Amino acid sequence: MSLLLLLSACTSGTGDSSRSRPGRDDTDTSGTDTSDSDTAPIPFTLTGPSVLPLPYVTVGQPAPSAPFTLTAVGDTGSPGDLSVHVDGPFTVDLDTSPMSPGESRVGTLTSTSATSTPGITSGTLTVSAGDQALPIDLASVVGDPAIPAASTWESDDWGSCTTLDLPSAPFPYGSAPYTDSSVKICVPKGLSDRGDIGVVSHFHGFNATIDEVDDYQGLHAQVSLSGRDAILILPQGPVEASDGDFGRLDTADGLAHLVRDALSVLYRDGVVSRPVVGPVVLTSHSGGYSGTANAIEVGGLPITAVHLFDSVYGEESTFAAFAEDGGVLRSSYTSGGGTDDNNLALATTLRNAGVDVNTAFTDDVLRHGPVTIGFIDSAHGDTLSDDRSYARWLVASGIPRRPTAAPELLSTLETAGQATVTWRSDGDFRAVVEGSDDGNTWSVLTTTTRATASVTPHPFLRVRADEPDAAPSDAYGTSGDQWLIVDGFDRIFGGSWTAPTHDFAARMGSALGANGATWSVASNEAVAEGDVALGDYDHVLWLLGDESTADRTFEDRERNVIEDYVSAGGTFVVSGSEVGYATGSWLKSTLHATYVSDDAGTTGVEGWTMGVTYPEDFPDVLDGDDVLWTYATGGGAAVGWHQKVVVIGFAIETLDQPDRAAAIGDLLTWLG
Repeated sequence: MSLLLLLSACTSGTGDSSRSRPGRDDTDTSGTDTSDSDTAPIPFTLTGPSVLPLPYVTVGQPAPSAPFTLTAVGDTGSPGDLSVHVDGPFTVDLDTSPMSPGESRVGTLTSTSATSTPGITSGTLTVSAGDQALPIDLASVVGDPAIPAASTWESDDWGSCTTLDLPSAPFPYGSAPYTDSSVKICVPKGLSDRGDIGVVSHFHGFNATIDEVDDYQGLHAQVSLSGRDAILILPQGPVEASDGDFGRLDTADGLAHLVRDALSVLYRDGVVSRPVVGPVVLTSHSGGYSGTANAIEVGGLPITAVHLFDSVYGEESTFAAFAEDGGVLRSSYTSGGGTDDNNLALATTLRNAGVDVNTAFTDDVLRHGPVTIGFIDSAHGDTLSDDRSYARWLVASGIPRRPTAAPELLSTLETAGQATVTWRSDGDFRAVVEGSDDGNTWSVLTTTTRATASVTPHPFLRVRADEPDAAPSDAYGTSGDQWLIVDGFDRIFGGSWTAPTHDFAARMGSALGANGATWSVASNEAVAEGDVALGDYDHVLWLLGDESTADRTFEDRERNVIEDYVSAGGTFVVSGSEVGYATGSWLKSTLHATYVSDDAGTTGVEGWTMGVTYPEDFPDVLDGDDVLWTYATGGGAAVGWHQKVVVIGFAIETLDQPDRAAAIGDLLTWLG
């Protein structure tokens, strides 16, 4: 079987993905208690491993083999002989005579693939007895001997990465800047290894190194944040050079060879046991467009999605053909990047070919439209990191979610004494809804396969997948419908709060509750997409945290609904340490607050201390019709208008619990 066929067409077997996860003992050898003669016999069950990875070998070494154990659980033994079926280049040596109750039997699996060239093979072994069939996924890897013998993995809150020289790297070609054969491979926390492995490969722009790109644009963190079950491969192109040459990746099967070597490293190091390629997404920034186009045309792997971040300096026909063939295509341009005309021409070509082309990069549009080409208000170098664009685009790329990824909580609304909890539908998974009175001790309220549930109201509510070690969502909560708290705090990169989720909306709800008010919570996305209406609530508290210009404090749809709400006389309170700096003239025209300066130079306000929950670095100084609170250094910390609108120049959730309750009490008094 050819390398290309192996990489693109191998299957990981037909077994139930709910079988035991890698790293566990998949064989049940427990005995049965037959001391009670009145107990019905335990029926026969055949157990064994769910996946059988053969030892890693390199070119020229003998074909690998490995033992495996089957166990007959129950009181009756197998109903006759075992039958064995192998799908793939493997042979099995196994005694197929009937098994006795409790018997464990050892067989041997051997690869029949040649070891003369690098390659990855997979298949399935199915052992049957009577009406039972036990599928076992099989894998074997023959690595390139030029792959370094050892990897150094570095871990952070998002996952683990290693950088090593690979024989399939774009270079070396002999002279600078083409002598660096580094490839960075990153694995997000919770990669499932249950089926085909999603692959994201990024082609960087001019004058860059892979470490600089990853650090500045937060690529491996954003892959993890996206919740996709995928690895990230970052090949080094020309080092710090104004050159879009990607060497071997520009040649036939270059991408397939790179992915093969990356998966070989992960298999050898025990990170994955099923090294089979799943959906492949190519991403590029700036001058990485030509390497991306070549990978589409001759890379040797089918491509699911292509994301071009201010990167269409050419190759429009390749990208158009990809989208016309049904590929997912996203492409952005900026005011100063120089790709605007090419992007507009690409969009015109696709529309003329009958392809629907969206222009907005909102979450709902990305999820429901396969082609988006449009303008984003970012600097050229910030197109991947601003507004978590890299992560958000990946969500809608055809790569399945990681089973343990945190769901995106949308709202917790009180209706007729019940809490309706809603989260983003993102593939099929069983969700667990949990409630808490204090945000520390949680109890299961319900489980469901739907994306909504009705439960007893709790001040803290969250959702997680029904999986071991699954990450929980943000924590919201509800007690009634007097106030709607809008969680608009999405900043993770470059700010003071760096965890992927938070419970700030629930904490602020508790502060309202301490003052006798009731509340529900919605995300800003739920409001922008029209799923939750501000007009259904008399009072709104909108939390921005330390979101700044890169995070889009208020996007256009949010501004529209806020304008309508304020015009209709609703009570609107917004809190954020960059609300003045990042919002501009709209703050004054709609919310009647004036931005004075970026940093009050203190953590003190009205005798309270900011920055307890997370650091409060740059609280905005504001002015307005009525200055409600003043910083310890002077200047307005919160300003109000007509006892209907309040703008707070710091993140109110950074106060400790007593101060939060006191601050909310003071606001409620002023609002009447």
